[in-house]
Amino acid sequence: MNTKDIWHWLGPLSKAWNAEDRLLEQKAVLLWASTGLAHLARALYVDRGVLHLGVGSHVVAAELNLIKRQVLARVNALAPESGVTDLCFHVQGTPLAPCTIAVPPPTPVDVQRVHRGLPPRVPLRLRRTVARVQAWAEARDTAILRSGGWRCRECGLVVTANIGKCPHCRIDPLGPGH
Repeated sequence: MNTKDIWHWLGPLSKAWNAEDRLLEQKAVLLWASTGLAHLARALYVDRGVLHLGVGSHVVAAELNLIKRQVLARVNALAPESGVTDLCFHVQGTPLAPCTIAVPPPTPVDVQRVHRGLPPRVPLRLRRTVARVQAWAEARDTAILRSGGWRCRECGLVVTANIGKCPHCRIDPLGPGH
């Protein structure tokens, strides 16, 4: 195996792990804000058809559980590829701030730009999926930065303005020593 050409072994590995399907499964997380329930819960991830949601209290979890069928219908209308069949609520230590940042969808030009930047040895279907996901992530980061957010100097994570330290590396917006 040629260790210098990463796609020689990464391409078959991504196929073996069904990487494209796993990325498509997370589309429900990307489109959660479109359900109109982002002010109540934050989409965390999808695992085996279960959409995991972070909520601010047990009361919110109970209320959303009462309308679970309607929530699932909204999610599946927005992201049928995700195959979401159930919801799991995680009560988080601090209440979630309302999501007020509108993220415009990436343009086809943005997706094509990302697609062209990916190595040509990546399987075409996987490149298309990764390009869409990365374009959405870049659109989200751009929207957060335009609304006053900041990028962590240590890890590069884009954080909203109301968060005082990077949740990943615990660095403040000015960096270490400030």
